[in-house]
Amino acid sequence: MPVIKKHKIALVGYRHNFGGAERVLSNLSFVFDKLGYEVHVIIMIDDVSYPYAGTLFNVGALRSSSNSFLNKINRFWALRKYIRKQKFDAIIDFRFRVNDFQELMIYKFAYKANVLIQTVRSGYFKNYLFRSRWLSRFVFKNFDKIVCISERQMKAVQDTYDFDNLTLIYNPIDIQKMKNQKNDSSLNYEYILAVGRFDKVKQFDKLIETYSKSVLPESDIHLLLLGDGPELDKIQNKIKEVNLSDKIHLEGFLPNPYGYMKNALFLVNSSYVEGLPMVLLESLACETPVIAFDCFTGPSEIIMNNKNGILVENQNFEQLKYAMNELYLNKNLYNECKAFTLKSIQKFDSLVIEKQWEDLLQELLTKKPR
Repeated sequence: MPVIKKHKIALVGYRHNFGGAERVLSNLSFVFDKLGYEVHVIIMIDDVSYPYAGTLFNVGALRSSSNSFLNKINRFWALRKYIRKQKFDAIIDFRFRVNDFQELMIYKFAYKANVLIQTVRSGYFKNYLFRSRWLSRFVFKNFDKIVCISERQMKAVQDTYDFDNLTLIYNPIDIQKMKNQKNDSSLNYEYILAVGRFDKVKQFDKLIETYSKSVLPESDIHLLLLGDGPELDKIQNKIKEVNLSDKIHLEGFLPNPYGYMKNALFLVNSSYVEGLPMVLLESLACETPVIAFDCFTGPSEIIMNNKNGILVENQNFEQLKYAMNELYLNKNLYNECKAFTLKSIQKFDSLVIEKQWEDLLQELLTKKPR
């Protein structure tokens, strides 16, 4: 009996650490592996902490300390050689754009597969395509699919670029796995939680200011921040400024923050832009209610206002303070939100999303057989 060769797919990311998009790539590598694909994870920066299924090709490990032009050329040729040698059936790109010329070279001269898929991970969708409408259409009109992760994001991409190859697939969350996570936080105080990269987008300094004006500090409810990044010094200074070093705690970046999520009263997301924030899905899967701004895009498709958390007018920090107070003080509201967390995210369950990815790849690979 002849052996049927597995379809071979490449998942291409910028790095494999820190962010929600990177966690999605990590999760999907296991999804595709379970579905029977031969999975290759390709990353451009030598930064790996998340697990992955399959084979890792770390282009970033070839980067020299000088990052000279010659070294960039060598990395490009190594990437091209690897892709040509592996003869992928499908390439799925999760990266944001860094340099238009560099990206054009990769798309036109390195990528080669029967099926090409670009994913758009953020409300800053032009960072995943190109700011130039002409260049975006030149590159991506020939891609088999552009996968968006929220309805509002997909509509904005369509309105901007007029693509006819868009589709919507939400980020997956393994609800059963998250339910089985241990409540292993050993902290001896009650707390609310915020998780993410310490950068300008997440606005943790403003969250700290808002928390300091809420009823939570005087009620001995602490604020726990999980993450790391370029705004660390600014955040540390803000904690000193509001004189709450005994109530606000920095626990650093944790690849597995779920024990802290399970033990938190609720999670707050203070970003001014998102894609489909995984921290909201993960928190709800841990049966912990959430609060977030109605920013572009994602939270409005996850949060059912006053049912699994509170959706706050975008960038209204006074309303954010009120929401934090309300979810703590209004026990009936809190208990109702907590009881509805798991039911509210069934459409994001990994079993549902796996089927959507499987159907998409089967459709595209059937149209373009080996």
